[in-house]
Amino acid sequence: MQTHQISVIVKNQPGTLTQVSSLFSQSGLNIDSLTVGKYKERHTSRMRISLTIEDNNLEKVLKQLESLIDVIQVNVMDQNPLLNVIGNRLHRIFSNRTIAFWLVAYSLFITLLGTNIPSPLLAVYRTTWHLSPSMVTLLFAIYAIVVIPTIIISGQLSDQLGRRKLLIPGVFFTIIGSLFFVLSNNIEMLLISRVFQGLSVGMLNGVAVAALTELDVKQNRIKAAFVGAMAVTVGNALGPILSGFLGEYAPLPTKLSYLIHILLAVPGFIGLLYMSEKVRPRKTIQLHKPSVPKTIRGRFYLSGMTSFVAWSIMSLMLSVIPSYTNQLVGSSNLVISGSIVALVLIISTVSQIILKKLPVQNLVLIGYLLLILGLGALVLTLVTQSLFLLFLTTILIGFGHGPTFAGSLALTNNISPDKQRGDIIASFYVLTYLGVSIPVLGLGFIAHWIGLINAIEYYSVLMTVMIIVSMVYWMIDRRAEKRAGFIKTRTAK
Repeated sequence: MQTHQISVIVKNQPGTLTQVSSLFSQSGLNIDSLTVGKYKERHTSRMRISLTIEDNNLEKVLKQLESLIDVIQVNVMDQNPLLNVIGNRLHRIFSNRTIAFWLVAYSLFITLLGTNIPSPLLAVYRTTWHLSPSMVTLLFAIYAIVVIPTIIISGQLSDQLGRRKLLIPGVFFTIIGSLFFVLSNNIEMLLISRVFQGLSVGMLNGVAVAALTELDVKQNRIKAAFVGAMAVTVGNALGPILSGFLGEYAPLPTKLSYLIHILLAVPGFIGLLYMSEKVRPRKTIQLHKPSVPKTIRGRFYLSGMTSFVAWSIMSLMLSVIPSYTNQLVGSSNLVISGSIVALVLIISTVSQIILKKLPVQNLVLIGYLLLILGLGALVLTLVTQSLFLLFLTTILIGFGHGPTFAGSLALTNNISPDKQRGDIIASFYVLTYLGVSIPVLGLGFIAHWIGLINAIEYYSVLMTVMIIVSMVYWMIDRRAEKRAGFIKTRTAK
């Protein structure tokens, strides 16, 4: 048992003192002393509470205080004054909604950066441990398999517990994943590393866009979706650039990029620890099967399957192509492999910026046309083994992927009810990661029987057929939205 001094900044209004004192009495705790005075900001007060409590119960009490609606800030004023000052300042900085908004975006970015560091290094792992195409695709896709249940659970928990409580362990797991990569000396360790990366991506992707929407001052859903999509694509793009260059020219080729990632992730983890969030506490946690309201179900499945197709094609560019550039175009340089992965994702990001003002239906249709051209160029690359055509394929698929993914995510976020946004966006990402994992895993196993080149050709034809079918439904959705807008305008007049 130790005596602790707690500083609580609260809204200066009737009933606040009763709320705070009732919390302690309901917890069976006795307050040794309590003083209340005006705080430097208007309409706020500072409570100084002294109580004797066991250390393992202190954190629970602090979380309960933070959950009260009228409580603005909670700090423990204990032994080390310097640490108190630093902690209070960090809490004040990361409690700012604008700063917290970009902190969440950075955390999403750094998590996805770590996830794609292995892409150029797959070729090294393949030759070092003599991996088959099926093992290469399994190593790439296993994180996506882990993501799916994680993202379902995380979306639901974030709606009930708050976004911050999922974001913090999400960033922590991305640090652990990179640490395991540094320590890996066999394929089993690599798979464990990817499992931790899957946990981190599932938590961040299931929560980040919902958190961004709530932290934005205007709660702009389209802005939050685009920032989230760009954080994903920029993180994915910079990861292979980092690992491809360091893997080819730096010492510790399979370790240094992960060490740098850990250093970049730690500030995001610390910032989330000091970020504040108002959450109404729930007595029980209830999990359920993912569900989408009937009123938006048709449009949700349209956007989800669009993301499925876009990321199915992207996963081909992120796993198989970089791992087999020597077989495809006669080059084993890791910088080329990393450049292919980075270029396709950078172009995806640029295309989102350029086209972001277009209606989401037009975004997706433009993206689909470019993806079809990219798949055609990929087939020609397999026939000619031309490095130029491989980079042309990369450019076309990058320009196609960006608007397709961003448009589908923007539509999902825009049609989601506020109380179910985390759950619905999590369901959207389930479809997305099914696209990342299942088709490319199938390609890897089929390649064992018919050869890699033939497998990629069949894969390209299948994706093209799926795109054409989806385009028809997007054109129907565009006409329906125009018709609804016309009726609404006439009604208003």
